[in-house]
Amino acid sequence: MNRFPDKARVCFIGDSITHNNLHVSHVVDYYREHFADAKVEFYNCGISGGTLNTTLACFDEDTLVYNPTDAVIMIGINDSARWALPFEGENKYTTIKNAFETYKSNLSKLCDRLENMGVNITLCTPTPYAEYIESDETVLRGGFALMQAYADYIREFAKEKGYPVCDYHDYFVRTMQTESLFCPDYVHPTNYGQYHMAKCFLAHQGFEIGEEKPISEEVQKWHQIVGEIRHVFATEHNILGSSCFALPDEERAARIKDYYDNEQTGPYVEYFKQLAEKYPRLKAKFQENVQFVIDFMKK
Repeated sequence: MNRFPDKARVCFIGDSITHNNLHVSHVVDYYREHFADAKVEFYNCGISGGTLNTTLACFDEDTLVYNPTDAVIMIGINDSARWALPFEGENKYTTIKNAFETYKSNLSKLCDRLENMGVNITLCTPTPYAEYIESDETVLRGGFALMQAYADYIREFAKEKGYPVCDYHDYFVRTMQTESLFCPDYVHPTNYGQYHMAKCFLAHQGFEIGEEKPISEEVQKWHQIVGEIRHVFATEHNILGSSCFALPDEERAARIKDYYDNEQTGPYVEYFKQLAEKYPRLKAKFQENVQFVIDFMKK
């Protein structure tokens, strides 16, 4: 991996780990401190709960809008169908195998689309499923091996295509032996883990970020607005599904209001209700917020 070229427009594409944005913010801070004259722009295209299917469905309004020259892709934990690990017998293996085949197909589709646009692609191995940390939450046995397979495939696919790789999986497997990097859900890095993601990414580009420190006040404002943009996409995807990105905004808003107004059941309902509650206010600010992050990056 090399430093992003001058005036590059970089989109970080992924799921909730990218949606979190803290590791991207550390990278932004580093570039603005050390390469201010390079005028590199950074944009977050991570969606909580998202898969490659989500990325493809909302590509035009969530990635294309930034006219990227470079894309950094780290996705796979939700594509992996890890929820099927407790299944019994053949059903488990068929579900996991089919999910893996879909992931490989969708990754090719995304990379082909980006390549056809002339975008430079960097692939990232997914962070591990931290199966062996101490936690009171229910663990999915076999999750570590499952994400190891996805990491192995990313390395193979990148070699075949000639893409540079940021190997988060290898870095975290080694670092988590001596550092506490994960939340109790075994999936999401803590804030300290997000700092280590930035440290890993910049190290692959040949830079040393140094000891953890808060992101600058200037970048903190950008980080907040990015969070509001990501909240809108997460709400639409998680409540309505990826097909919603073909719907007009008015219909998306009406369906989310209906979800919020009516009693719901099932997993993650509390989280989805929290998303829906904030959605009208953040959707109203959506275009203003997108313009803010574009203007901020061009300063």
